[in-house]
Amino acid sequence: MADLALVHTDLELFLTGWYRTMLASAEAEAIAAKLGAYVDLLVGVEVDNKEPAEPPFPAKLLVIRDDGGPQLDQFTAERQVGLTVLAGTRERPKDANDLIRVVMALAALLPAVDDRTPARNPVASLEDSNGPVPVAEEQDRARRFGSVTLIVTPY
Repeated sequence: MADLALVHTDLELFLTGWYRTMLASAEAEAIAAKLGAYVDLLVGVEVDNKEPAEPPFPAKLLVIRDDGGPQLDQFTAERQVGLTVLAGTRERPKDANDLIRVVMALAALLPAVDDRTPARNPVASLEDSNGPVPVAEEQDRARRFGSVTLIVTPY
């Protein structure tokens, strides 16, 4: 019988669940407190792999996008992941600024083994991060973007 091909995890699915859990965690609250963020910054953050096509838009949204990357060897691959936050307003972007900083800081915890997340964690290491940076937005909301490069392993 031929060897079965290795299949990589749906990284967007894993990361959306992981960030939903982590944004409600004590770690996220501690990071937000260090930033001097509003007490309710982490309340009501929606996490998805796409933005809604039309209103109503969530007040605070984290969008996770897997941009793919090269297969490094039989067992590992590199994945570039985009992290977009929409929150606050263009005139008052503090919520967006603080939320993307929390999101980026939490990424450092991704390779850790954590039994709070039901799915197997495919992230072997965080290789690089970039951002956050402001991005122009047509809506009266602030948009911030960051990215991480992850090394992932298959099922």
